Amino acid sequence: MIKNYQRIYWLIALFIIVLAMPSLFADEKVSQKGLLWQITKPGLTQSYLFGTIHSEDHRVNKLPPIVYSRFKQAKSVSLELLMDIPTIMKSASAMFFTGEQSLDKVLEKKLFAQVVKALQRYQMPPKMVKRLKPWAVMATLSTPPSQTGDFLDLLLYREAQQLKIPTYGLEKVEEQLQVFEGLSLDEQVTLLKDTLKQAESMPKIFNKLHELYLQRDLTALMTYSIEYMQDGSDHKALLDTFYERAIDNRNFKMVEKMEERLQEGNAFIAVGALHLPGENGLLKLLQARGYRVLALY
Repeated sequence: MIKNYQRIYWLIALFIIVLAMPSLFADEKVSQKGLLWQITKPGLTQSYLFGTIHSEDHRVNKLPPIVYSRFKQAKSVSLELLMDIPTIMKSASAMFFTGEQSLDKVLEKKLFAQVVKALQRYQMPPKMVKRLKPWAVMATLSTPPSQTGDFLDLLLYREAQQLKIPTYGLEKVEEQLQVFEGLSLDEQVTLLKDTLKQAESMPKIFNKLHELYLQRDLTALMTYSIEYMQDGSDHKALLDTFYERAIDNRNFKMVEKMEERLQEGNAFIAVGALHLPGENGLLKLLQARGYRVLALY
């Protein structure tokens, strides 16, 4: 059951997602490209920032030598969350209603039936679906059905543990879950309805996200992610607010947490690729703090 819930970490990362040229930010029309970025500052040993995507695809999970060499020699590894058992269990339990509340009471009968049908691909029986919160359904439908449970961030965590590299989380699970728990029930249902509209298109969307990720084009990845979220939606204001909370606001907090590791030097930091580009992306936030960023891959 744990494998079914590991996907919750990186919902955002599908909004995620979360490419190889030098950094060029003066002209906003120039794409930000690169997955592995070298972070330097006078007086500090260089560190590295790596963009990930929630995926079990072997093309993603087999790290290129240039990435793995920096990873295995790192003094520390930082991920959005630590992938330990307590974190997994907190994430899983937060997805479910407690007490008398249930999804079939929150949703209209027809809408609940649509949810049950959509979650058949994820091998979720109706009894389990009844206990899910609306945001948890949205999160589940926004990631591909799990085959192995071995997605990129989890593999990085396991490898760091095997190499005995000190591993840190840039967020606490409670902070990440608050992005969803902070939504009212009505807002959750609204976003769920929008997600259901795209349920049939999700395989195509996932393929496109992978394609852009493998092209290492962060700007195109960000643009496509926003476009598919808003496609056919009548609730763009709510989506904009959710995107701001899920990406921008978390970026400001994560860059603060990165500082200690960057000051130590030789840090390897891996976050969803969607956190890197844009005006409020980690690359520009690091530049604003006096770091130089250079795409290596």
